[in-house]
Amino acid sequence: MLELTKANRLLSFADDTPKQAVILAAGLGSRLAKTSEDIKPLKLVGGMSLIQRNIQHLADCGIEEVIVVTGYHAPILESTLREDCRHIPVRVTFVFNPEYRKSNGLSVLCARSAVRGNFILTMADHIFDPEMLERAARTIPPKDGALLCVDYKLDEVFDMDDATKVLVRDGRVASIGKNIGEFNAVDTGLFICTPALFQALEQARNLSSSDDCSLSEGIATLMQTGRMAVQDIGDLRWQDVDDDAMLHQAETMVATLEPVSAIA
Repeated sequence: MLELTKANRLLSFADDTPKQAVILAAGLGSRLAKTSEDIKPLKLVGGMSLIQRNIQHLADCGIEEVIVVTGYHAPILESTLREDCRHIPVRVTFVFNPEYRKSNGLSVLCARSAVRGNFILTMADHIFDPEMLERAARTIPPKDGALLCVDYKLDEVFDMDDATKVLVRDGRVASIGKNIGEFNAVDTGLFICTPALFQALEQARNLSSSDDCSLSEGIATLMQTGRMAVQDIGDLRWQDVDDDAMLHQAETMVATLEPVSAIA
C-alpha cells in the first residue's frame, strides 16, 4: 500500500458523497500497447500518463483514496506510480487481480475489501474533462445502486463502433452493450457507485458458465431492479484511449482543457 496524504489526514466517510475512487488498470491493453514491454495506463498524453492524470484530477476533486486494481505488469505499474504520484495529496492503494486476463468485472470485485462506502469507478485508459470528475465527487448515487455518466452527443463520439451504447429511459439504464440495436447515449466509463455493485457482480459471476463477469453484466443486474441511474455529462468531453487514433484524439482534447495541478 502506498499512502500519499496531506498532513496525515484521516480518511473521512461522514456523508454519502464518494471519498474513494477505484481505477481499473489490470488489462493487457494490446490494441495500444504494441509490445510486451508496453503498459497502456502509462502511455503519455499531454506529458502525463493516462492513469497519473486521473489520479491527479481525483485528488483535485477532494477524493481521499484511490484504489488502483493492477494485473498485467503490476510491479512496474506500481513502482512507476509510486514515483510519479509522490507529490499528489491522496492515498493510493494497490490491489492485484490475478485473473486479469478475464473480464473487467473481476477487477472491480478485487477492490471490494478496500472500499468503505460510496465510490467513484473509472478506467485507467480514459481522459475526462476535470469538471466531470468534480461533479462525480459531489454526487450521491441511488440507494443500493449506481449511477453511470452518459454522453448524449452521439455525433461527437470518436469511435462509435467501439463505444458501449446505452438505452436510457426515464433517467435509468434500460439496456447497455456494444452491440445493442437501440440506444440514445454512450457509456463514458465514469460511475458513482454504492457497494451494491459488488453484489450485482457476484450475482452475474455466479450465473456465468466460465466463472467470469464483465462490468456491463453487473450494471445489467442492477438495471433489472431499476437501480442503475444515469447522469448526463452535457457539453463536457471525455475520450476512451484504446488505439493510436484515440490516443491522438486524446492529445488534441487535453491541449484544450484546463491544466491539471502542477506537480513538483
